[in-house]
Amino acid sequence: MSNFNGKSMKYIVFFDKRFLQQSINELRSILGESKILKYLSDSVIIVDTGEKKADLKAIYDSVFLYKTEELIFEVEVASGYSALEEKLASVQKEKGYASSKTEVLKEAAFDERNAKSIEVEIGTGMEKYGARIDLLNPGAVFHVIINGSTAYVSIAGSDNAYGATLDYFRNRNMDRDIVENGISRAEFKIHEAIDYFNIKVCEGSRALDIGAAPGGWSRYLMKKGADVVAIDAGRINYEAMPQGSRIAVALGKEREIADAEDIDVLDMEKLDGSWKGYDLLHIKELFGNIKISELVKLGPFDIMCIDINIPAQESAIIAAVCSEALKKGAFLILTLKMTDDKIEQAMAKSKEALGATYEDIRVKKLPHDRKELTLFAVKI
Repeated sequence: MSNFNGKSMKYIVFFDKRFLQQSINELRSILGESKILKYLSDSVIIVDTGEKKADLKAIYDSVFLYKTEELIFEVEVASGYSALEEKLASVQKEKGYASSKTEVLKEAAFDERNAKSIEVEIGTGMEKYGARIDLLNPGAVFHVIINGSTAYVSIAGSDNAYGATLDYFRNRNMDRDIVENGISRAEFKIHEAIDYFNIKVCEGSRALDIGAAPGGWSRYLMKKGADVVAIDAGRINYEAMPQGSRIAVALGKEREIADAEDIDVLDMEKLDGSWKGYDLLHIKELFGNIKISELVKLGPFDIMCIDINIPAQESAIIAAVCSEALKKGAFLILTLKMTDDKIEQAMAKSKEALGATYEDIRVKKLPHDRKELTLFAVKI
């Protein structure tokens, strides 16, 4: 068993392998020329920062790094988890935690069982050493990464993004409503964005969702209490919207609606403030065919969301043009699609396109983003 209680500081760093080089560069800009000791996977590494303590707030505010946690010890588990359980119970007592729970992430682990089964065994073993386990309201959450036959242990921290979550893609760590009722995987992206950027969406908020089909972001915003104008020539799953929603559709030229039961059809040429009687107005038309003046008449909006499969800078230009339809202080959530490896350039050009109309521009690689980043901004 190895302990890291001396001057040398070691950390577990989490990021997305699709942005490996950007993550390493950003890590070194925050921690200095830290030494990479071991790759636990292509998205989890251990670094040695010498005597330098990591600036966890800087990690939280970074673009590409999910989080960094101090490595408190490692232990071999090939012959069983007893030594790990004893050490975890000891740490709980030494640090004065009233209770704890353990989250396991397997990275090429020798144990073929699922992570949940291993967690149950470790928790039961810890109780034998006097630890108190509380799965609902633990005093601490131990993160255990099993790589081969070695367990690497850290403690979840509130000063990290998604601090208490080790595996972002396990159902129990994801929003239950989206898991059970969500329209698409994309709903997890807007959930993470609203959580990370601390965006307030409340009853009566007015939202503009550009590139809305099949409707996941609109559904999520409606669940939060917002009235939504959704723009997309594609089909939106009206049936999946919150029960009792009042829904209308305005059809663009040569557009049709197949599932029109209980859906009001409005005249595209006469849209105005009357849409406010609906929870969802779907403008079924290509965005390029809609005049900005028409959006202004439908506004002003408290939040605008854009998730379109086009290059990042083009999405940013759309956001800049549509800012006329937003209230001062309105929020922007924009997905930046990375169509090539010029990632820093795409980010810079996107920020430049937004600079005249938005402030507090920030970018984050969220767990459910794929080859894309999420941009947040506030309308000036």
